[in-house]
Amino acid sequence: MTEPIDPAITAKIIQALASYLKRDPASITESHHLRDDLGLDSVAIIELLFEIEERFKLQIPDQDLPGLSTVGTVAAYVQRRLAEPKTESKPELAKPTTAASKSKSAKSTTTKTASAKSSPAKKAASAKPASAKKPKASAVTSGKKKVATR
Repeated sequence: MTEPIDPAITAKIIQALASYLKRDPASITESHHLRDDLGLDSVAIIELLFEIEERFKLQIPDQDLPGLSTVGTVAAYVQRRLAEPKTESKPELAKPTTAASKSKSAKSTTTKTASAKSSPAKKAASAKPASAKKPKASAVTSGKKKVATR
């Protein structure tokens, strides 16, 4: 029922712990409890798990954290996550990202082009009514000279 844990995975986790704790890796075993035996507090455990995520190129969801209490459970968890179907996770992430980035860049190009085209047209359109309004505004102000503010 339980697969033996790959010694390479355990060694990497122990090395990360030893580096963090500034201890000899030989003094850390799979049975050590992260809090009780190694003295890690919750912040230290989170930092350790970030290091493990980087080393093994995986993400550990928050809901999985309570089950990771010993060096052995962390190693078994990492091994289980690494054994998950790799072909499904990578292509699924790659295809939507590529398609989304292409459509986003196409939309932004279209938006830029449209705004660039409409911008001079808006200026021209706004210039005409402004010049047409000036004589009316001076007539309305009863001969008072008024400085136009723009």
